[in-house]
Amino acid sequence: MPVFGRSGCIAAATCAFVVGIVAVPVTYAQDALLAATLGVANTPISADSAREAMLTATPTLAVDDMEDEDFDPTAALDPQVECIAKVVHHEAANQSREGQLAVAQIIMNRVESSLFPDTPCQVANQPGQFFNTASYNPRRTSPRWAMAVEVAREAIEGNASVVSDSAYFYHAAYQPATAFFRTRTRLSQIGDHIFYR
Repeated sequence: MPVFGRSGCIAAATCAFVVGIVAVPVTYAQDALLAATLGVANTPISADSAREAMLTATPTLAVDDMEDEDFDPTAALDPQVECIAKVVHHEAANQSREGQLAVAQIIMNRVESSLFPDTPCQVANQPGQFFNTASYNPRRTSPRWAMAVEVAREAIEGNASVVSDSAYFYHAAYQPATAFFRTRTRLSQIGDHIFYR
């Protein structure tokens, strides 16, 4: 099965975003878009500064609605919640809450299908799909991480309205659909992602 990450890049070394005169390797293309929206694209800055700007920027959607006092970044997470939160953070942290929930629900849709592995962590770490969640360690004190954890919990518990009903796949809207996606049923577009069954 094809890779369904943000940019379709197989490894960080295969992608780069030019920030001013510096090529900044990125693991996903939407961080590059975030850098452009932050206004750093026309200013020569170091690769470290660009990456930090991309990772620490607060999304304009949904995060302000969170109840920060309810989130304890030091609390131990259920491993299944953590796997989904890592995928949501990696794939959709700059999307609306609905867009993040759609990504989380894809994982749960796969868990409920006989075509995919049986747990969220197995789905997230399935070869050729998302990525190795054990090697991805976002900053746990950021609003984006708190949102990803909240969305992951809701997806597992089934407490949220269904956003990506029966969707198993998605790709970035700025990418043309590959042959694989042209054989799938397109369900919806939410933010920067197009969802398929």
